[in-house]
Amino acid sequence: MILPTKTIEPVDSLISISAFIIEILRTESMDIDSLLKIFNEKYYKEITIEKMLLAIDFLFITDSIKYNNGIIKINI
Repeated sequence: MILPTKTIEPVDSLISISAFIIEILRTESMDIDSLLKIFNEKYYKEITIEKMLLAIDFLFITDSIKYNNGIIKINI
């Protein structure tokens, strides 16, 4: 699920989704709802809030983002 495999396409992997989240957050910090809306407008296919939260958790664990008072910001 984190990396693409024979059954998981690259656009569905958490690595690809996380990279796209980083690209969105480079322009401005935002809350999860706004991030999901912008993500689904620009990404190849629509994702669910659950998959978005998995990607945000992955980025938080790898210390790539910060979460403070409901706002997500990049930590690079």
